[in-house]
Amino acid sequence: MARDNFNKRLLDAITKGLDKKSVPAHVAKGLGMNESEIQQSCLKWFAIQYPVFAQEGMLFHIPNEGIRLGAMGARMKREGIVKGVADLCLCIPRGRYHALYIEMKKPGSYQRPEQKEWQKNCEKYGNKYVVCKSLDQFREEVNNYLNEK
Repeated sequence: MARDNFNKRLLDAITKGLDKKSVPAHVAKGLGMNESEIQQSCLKWFAIQYPVFAQEGMLFHIPNEGIRLGAMGARMKREGIVKGVADLCLCIPRGRYHALYIEMKKPGSYQRPEQKEWQKNCEKYGNKYVVCKSLDQFREEVNNYLNEK
């Protein structure tokens, strides 16, 4: 099964003169929820389970996805966009870790090389990094992390 590549589909649409809104962010392949839907369900659960942390903004999304062309891409680089950064950060230290970084993936998809490289660097500096492909995995990882002493 070929991997869905949003950036490639978006670039193809732009080069063909199509409106970028015509390109769906995710293509369903019979694997259930897409990455965005999984992440949204995780954030809803977190807000219910840990309302104070959620209200204080301690779990947040790092908007690092998508393709940025021309001036927008250049500006984003100057503003600090980094390839491979995880989707979510729970910036509460626990145990020996400074923070928990969470890369969300839909079932059947895997980290890109730049994500693996960023994970290695993230862990080198005392952070925990996990990949979650479901709400159940997310719950388990977050609960385990927040219960660390």
